[in-house]
Amino acid sequence: MKQLRCVHRHTIDSHPKCFLTGRIKYDFRDDREWERLVGLPWWLYPDEDGNPMYRIGFFDLEVDNLKPDYGTLLTWAIKEMNGDVTAAVISRDELFTGVHDYRLVKEFLEAIKDFRILCGYYSTGFDMPYIRAKALHYGLDFPGYELTQRYDGKYFVKPEIIHWDLYYVVRNKLRLSRNSLWNATRFLGIEGKTPIDRDVWMRAKYGDPEALEEVLEHNIADVVITEKLWKRLQPYQKWNRRPA
Repeated sequence: MKQLRCVHRHTIDSHPKCFLTGRIKYDFRDDREWERLVGLPWWLYPDEDGNPMYRIGFFDLEVDNLKPDYGTLLTWAIKEMNGDVTAAVISRDELFTGVHDYRLVKEFLEAIKDFRILCGYYSTGFDMPYIRAKALHYGLDFPGYELTQRYDGKYFVKPEIIHWDLYYVVRNKLRLSRNSLWNATRFLGIEGKTPIDRDVWMRAKYGDPEALEEVLEHNIADVVITEKLWKRLQPYQKWNRRPA
């Protein structure tokens, strides 16, 4: 028999106040019931060990052309919420031997399997369609919907990965003169946005190692400030379960 737990799924030793006030529950049907009873957002729904079940990653892509049929993925980066950054960069050999960005796309798709929620900036308009097109081009699986059984035995479809786009939160909640990531973070006092000269982009496109390293650093800086921006805006948005 499972050990009796409070509404936060903790034992009496770790959350004695919940037991004293009667906030006890043996189990939860789903994250929606937990959200209603506990009063915390569904994406904080804990697993049996008390850790968030919905792992959140902040991601960004850097490319040499905004159209995937003509462009190449140069770098990508994902930062786990309150955690480390995982990133990758293309090599000169890959650019000029016909391999192109296959490895980067494949590694990105493997990396996102560790996350339940991905958060980007204007990622609905660019990052997600771009990487989806690349995945289909290379014959790689891209997250879609999965059939899931509910607590009552009924089945429903849910997204394999949930996608949040901060661009629309900035546009709808702040009404700034420009809705770019640079302007939003600058206005809110979030430091770390790094500009890149046109010359660097041109050299990176042709595999210059120093230029590619600068693009990668820029990419990593973007996911770091995206997380900071999300934390500032988190109380002012009802975060949904839309698919990638």
